[in-house]
Amino acid sequence: MRHEMATRVQALWSDHTLYLRYTCPFTKLTTFEPSQTNKKRFDLSQAGSSLWDGDVVEAFIGSDPKDSSRYAEFEVAPTNEKLDLLITHLPEKDFTWSSGFTSTATIEDQTKVWICQMAIPLKSLAGSQPSPGTTWRVNLYRCDRANRAALAWVPTLEGSFHVPGRFAWLRLAE
Repeated sequence: MRHEMATRVQALWSDHTLYLRYTCPFTKLTTFEPSQTNKKRFDLSQAGSSLWDGDVVEAFIGSDPKDSSRYAEFEVAPTNEKLDLLITHLPEKDFTWSSGFTSTATIEDQTKVWICQMAIPLKSLAGSQPSPGTTWRVNLYRCDRANRAALAWVPTLEGSFHVPGRFAWLRLAE
C-alpha cells in the first residue's frame, strides 16, 4: 500500500462511549462544497451527491452476535460532515435513526494528513451495558477518491462494504 493511503485506526472505550480515531494521509481530498455539518448528506436518487461519494471514513458496528444483518453505520468526511444510519436487513436502511455520535475532523495541509475522531454512545449500539469481554462485529473503512481506493480493515471481497459476514470481531478489553 502506498504511504498516502496507509490509514491507522485506534479504538478505546469507556463505560458510555466507543472512541475511534482515524489518521489518514492524503494526496488530494475530495469533499463537497459548501459543507453541510448541520444535516445529514445523502440522496439515494442522485449519484455523486451522498457523503460516501467523497473522501470519508466509516465504521460498521453490529452489537448482536446472533444477528449479523443488523448493524450501525457511521461516516465522517474531512469537513466533519457526518452520517449515521441503522441497517436492519439489507437493503433496508434507516436514515432517520440517530445515534447521537459526535465527531471532529481536522486537515493538516502541511503534513497532508486528515484526522477524524468519533465518539459513539454505547447505548445507541447495544441494549445493555457492555463489559470487558463483550464482542461485536465490526469493519472499518476509508474511501480515498483521488487514489480510487476503498480500503477495509477486513476486505469484503464482494464490491460492497455491506457484507456483515466478512466483518471482524472487536473484543472490548480493560
